[in-house]
Amino acid sequence: MTFGGETTSEERTLALVAHLLVFIAPVLGPLVIYLIKKDTSRFVAYHALQATVFQLIAWIIGGATCGIGFLLVVLSILAAIKANKGEWEEPYPLIGSIGR
Repeated sequence: MTFGGETTSEERTLALVAHLLVFIAPVLGPLVIYLIKKDTSRFVAYHALQATVFQLIAWIIGGATCGIGFLLVVLSILAAIKANKGEWEEPYPLIGSIGR
């Protein structure tokens, strides 16, 4: 099959599955489809690789932002403890004495 040519129903279904595997087996699912079909269907391989890269980037960004969110929760708890103890020490790093 040439790139941009006709596709079969099976190819379209596998391409669709590669994208929807984000709900069951993100990154690994479309990667497996890519590895199986890369030599027999450029259409399926293209969509499976696109899904793999997109899902990998989403996982990396999600992990990074989740880590930041966790850090914000921890810092807020530490600041709440300082406030409860009556401390005037800056509760958040990098903010300094804003509000004094």
